[in-house]
Amino acid sequence: MRKQTAKKRMAVLKLTIAALVVAASLIYASGWYTKYTTRVGVIRISGSIDDFRYADQAYAALRDPKIKAVVVVVDSPGGTVSACFETEGALRKLNLVKPVVVTMGQHAASGAYLISTASGYIFARSGTITAGLGVVAVWISHENKLEKEGIKYYRWVAGEMKDIGAEYRSPTPEESAYLRALVENLMRDVISRIETNRPKVRDTIRGLADGTTMYGSRALEHKLVDEIGDCADAVRKAAELAGLREGEYSVIDIG
Repeated sequence: MRKQTAKKRMAVLKLTIAALVVAASLIYASGWYTKYTTRVGVIRISGSIDDFRYADQAYAALRDPKIKAVVVVVDSPGGTVSACFETEGALRKLNLVKPVVVTMGQHAASGAYLISTASGYIFARSGTITAGLGVVAVWISHENKLEKEGIKYYRWVAGEMKDIGAEYRSPTPEESAYLRALVENLMRDVISRIETNRPKVRDTIRGLADGTTMYGSRALEHKLVDEIGDCADAVRKAAELAGLREGEYSVIDIG
C-alpha cells in the first residue's frame, strides 16, 4: 500500500511539473515574458534643474539590463550649470549604449535644451519654448542699503575672492573681470557640447546663442529638433531605434 501511494504521488508530481513546463512555454510564446523583461524607461525632467537626480536616473538606466531604450520627457526652463552639465554628460554616455529620445513639453530652454541634445532624436511640440541659450551670473549687493541704515561690515579673508558674491558689498574690478571671463568660458563650453552632440546645428548654433527663445515649429526649421510630436511618438521612436516591436516591451518610469 505504501509503495502504491508513493507511486501515485510521484505520478501526480510528474504531471504537475509537466503542466508547469507547458504553461511556462505558452507564456513565453505569447510574448508576456519578453514584455515583462524588456522595457523602455522614462526619465521625467521637470522644473528647475538644480541637482544630480536626473543624472543618477540616467546611470540607473545604463546599468539596468531590462531597459533597452530611454525616453526623456523635458519640461524645464533650465537650471544651474553644474547640474545641467552633469545631466547632459550622463545622458550622452547612456545614448552611446542605449537609444535615448527626448520629447519636449511646454519648456525646454537654456540648460534643458543642452540636455536634450545628448539624445539621439528630439521631438518638440509646435508651441514648445526652446533655445534660450546663455549663461548668467548674478550678484545682488545691499551695500547702499546698509550704508543708509548705518550698518558697517568688517571683512577678514584668506584669499581675496573667498567671499565673492557677498551681499554686503559690491564686486571689485578684478572680481567683475573674473566673473565675465567665467561666464564666457561656460558659454563656450555649452556651445561646444551642443555641437558635439548635434553636429547638424554646427553651422547655425552660434548665431542662435544670444539668449532668445523660439517655438518648437521654428526650432524644427533650424534643426534644433528633429520632429514635431508627443510622448507617444517618442516611445515608439525609442522602441524602433532599439529594434523592439510593438507589444513586446513595457514602459516604466525611472526614479
